[in-house]
Amino acid sequence: MSKINMATVLLIGAIALTGCSSDDNEAGNESAATPSTVSVPTKTPETPDAPEVAESETAVAVAERLKASVPTISAITEVTETNDSNGLIGRPGQYTSAAWIADTAADPSETGVDGGAVVEVFATPEDAQTRSAYIQETLASLGPAFGTEYHHLDGAVLLRVSGVLMPSQAIVYEQAFTE
Repeated sequence: MSKINMATVLLIGAIALTGCSSDDNEAGNESAATPSTVSVPTKTPETPDAPEVAESETAVAVAERLKASVPTISAITEVTETNDSNGLIGRPGQYTSAAWIADTAADPSETGVDGGAVVEVFATPEDAQTRSAYIQETLASLGPAFGTEYHHLDGAVLLRVSGVLMPSQAIVYEQAFTE
């Protein structure tokens, strides 16, 4: 192994072991650092221009707003780590909260979009757009036998409405969502 490669391996190893240290010294104590260690902040500073979803703007809050205007909504279920059939809640780039909306015009006994609609809230509008594009591209490639969805975006919030609903019913969702 060349001297450069060996030095790189040793530097990476030293950095990795620093994170595993059981030393009770403060993380920011620069006097304890050796020339081969790097201080890494445990929390990244918040950027003032970073888009944020209001704390009250959870998926359940959005779904409750929709329920006030969409008479066919029969129930709202908060998606958690335990019941998330996609296993995406809280994962990097995925939704931070979600709610299933049961609609009597679809199959309200089903979960997810098959039951009527889903509200998904993301950390950023870009994550919401990426999720929407992924679902639409996947459905388009599989063909109409695998279903369709109406998608509506508002910042970091994605509303997915089942294609089983009539277009006029989907418009009621859209109007309630954009109010």
